[in-house]
Amino acid sequence: MKTRLQRIEIRNFKAFRDFSLNLEGRHLLVYGDNGAGKSSLYWALYTFLQSARKPRNSISKYFDPGHQENLLNIHEQTEAAPQLGQIAVTLLDTETSAETTYRISQADHETFNVPAIARGDLASDFITYRFFFGFSDFKNSEKFDLWPLFEQEILPFCVSTGGLNPQMAWDRIKHENPNPGNHSGIAGTAAFDTFHENTAAFAAIVPGIVDSISTEAQKFYDRHFAENDPAKVTLKLGVTTPPASSGKNLGEFQFTKPVLEFGIMVAGKVVYRPQAFLNEAKLTQLALSVRFAASVVNLHTSDLKLLVLDDLLVSLDMSNRIKVVEILLSAPSLANYQKVILTHDLGFFREFRRTIGSNHTDWAFVRLVGKPSTQIDCQREKTELQRAEDYLRGHCLDEAAICLRKAADDMAKRYREWATRTKIPPGDFFTLTENLRAARNKLLEKIPMHVYEKVIQGTAVAQLDHIVPNTETDIDSLPGLALDEKGKLKTSRRRLRELITNEHWLELENVKLIDEVLKTTERVLNPGAHGGDAPLYEHEVQKALDLLNQLELVVP
Repeated sequence: MKTRLQRIEIRNFKAFRDFSLNLEGRHLLVYGDNGAGKSSLYWALYTFLQSARKPRNSISKYFDPGHQENLLNIHEQTEAAPQLGQIAVTLLDTETSAETTYRISQADHETFNVPAIARGDLASDFITYRFFFGFSDFKNSEKFDLWPLFEQEILPFCVSTGGLNPQMAWDRIKHENPNPGNHSGIAGTAAFDTFHENTAAFAAIVPGIVDSISTEAQKFYDRHFAENDPAKVTLKLGVTTPPASSGKNLGEFQFTKPVLEFGIMVAGKVVYRPQAFLNEAKLTQLALSVRFAASVVNLHTSDLKLLVLDDLLVSLDMSNRIKVVEILLSAPSLANYQKVILTHDLGFFREFRRTIGSNHTDWAFVRLVGKPSTQIDCQREKTELQRAEDYLRGHCLDEAAICLRKAADDMAKRYREWATRTKIPPGDFFTLTENLRAARNKLLEKIPMHVYEKVIQGTAVAQLDHIVPNTETDIDSLPGLALDEKGKLKTSRRRLRELITNEHWLELENVKLIDEVLKTTERVLNPGAHGGDAPLYEHEVQKALDLLNQLELVVP
């Protein structure tokens, strides 16, 4: 993927009056309260991509104050001279660094038939929380028919190897009216024949699409969710009733909508009503598998591929949220997407950022602030270390120390997980000291401390190479040694030299850094200590900030 979103500018559209956001080609994680514009950003991107394959009047109506389907900001429209509605997106070619801006408005349709955007529309995927609500919104007695949900949330992003666009094919028949022009005679007969042909064409491609999604969903589930299952879970998504039409006139006409059923088999036993058998967590895992499989099955290739998620995890428990974060960050099938993640949950926002860790140069973290009635802007979300530095500059020492404690807790947890090569399960809690000491002890297992204490301690890093000679030429001149004995001695010297100068000593520096952080815990990083009589001093808060900045550089 060589084309990425560089900048988004939105005027007088839904919640936005005048809004701009610089992504600089990065993935984007957005936090905002309800009503702060997250969904408006989602729909602005969706509308922009869709505009490449739609006629002018299908797009201009969204910006036309006289059209009943306009999406203009109602507060901006009350102004004496409201701004013209517009969405402008700048795309970056990562190979040439060239930037190109495209605009859509009532007067502009600069995206129409632009190959990069048209292909990007077909290759991108937009997912909202509605899919997961819809996936579980069945009574115990109901058939698990996913067609209405599939039609709304998946079909617009599907492709067919036969070359027929599935969404366009469905659009030709979904109105269930074979003769909308009320033609009679030969023209009427031809209209019915055409409708039946279109129905048969759609019926021919949709089972293959669904079967492909079902196959990938099983692979996705097995890869990401099946590990702790007490018995094998097999899922199946299939078209049990294909669309069909018959009749040569309105009196005879019949249309059968598709039925797309979902079922599972557990330990070889078929479960016909999964909603009555599974708990919400397991049902959610299956829904995630189906939805992400639909993204994998998307066969379109494009230099621009977006994966836009709007409050996707609102109904998930924390363990499933973290699992989805890990999937988004590591799944090879999602690697080629530029990701835009929108959430109103500040806890999830921080957990996502924590999981990304210090290696977040490919990510932008943004908070939406304001109201549609006044102005919505984006702010770069500062880390706890950055907030601590701001407080320290303002001489607010207690507030700075609290931010430092939060940063230290986050780093210690990440450091422990990295050093021990194990993830801390959601809900398990360890103190800052416990996490730091666990990481410290794991690092110490790799370090020959007796060599350090008796040989290395007190020697500057730049002088370590001089403790053991850097050559073996003197060994060649030793009398009385056979060639194989000299070879063994040279090997021993090389090993000793590597022992002294290799990465163990970097790990030892990290151990020493952890010890320094632990020393600051009681005075600065323990919030309970700030309520006593002994005041905090600026120099010790500054020292704690400096130490944590150093620790952040080494925490993976």
